[in-house]
Amino acid sequence: MAGYRLRRKEGFSLVEVLVALTILSVGLLALAVFQVTAIKGNAIASKWTVATQLSQDRLERFRHTAWDNGILSSDANGFDTGTMQPRYANLPSAAGDNTTVRGTLFYRVWYVNNVSTTLRTITVWTCWRDELSNWHSVMLVTQRANVGGM
Repeated sequence: MAGYRLRRKEGFSLVEVLVALTILSVGLLALAVFQVTAIKGNAIASKWTVATQLSQDRLERFRHTAWDNGILSSDANGFDTGTMQPRYANLPSAAGDNTTVRGTLFYRVWYVNNVSTTLRTITVWTCWRDELSNWHSVMLVTQRANVGGM
């Protein structure tokens, strides 16, 4: 009887090992899911960053363009001035320009509002489609004054 008690306390039973492995595998699976979610979040944030940079680039080009002849809106079919939203259905043909960055095609459209003879408001939208064909856009707005004859 004493030998039976000793053998009983020598190690783990097969059921205990299986329960421990099940708990460990569920924990590792949860870590893998969190990692995949983080990677997808980084990819989405990267596209927003690229779109913001492209919008800022267009605004910088207007900053260095002569006041009299170069600050004009892109095709009016690309945006709605009433809602200040891009017209996504028209973008492929009405985009002011487009560029592909890291496999994603970005469309840019812009609207120039002549507030007065010396002040213009410039709105730039950079739009793209995600993997599910949903549209996203970044909008930047600035004002440009005719100061110093530039």
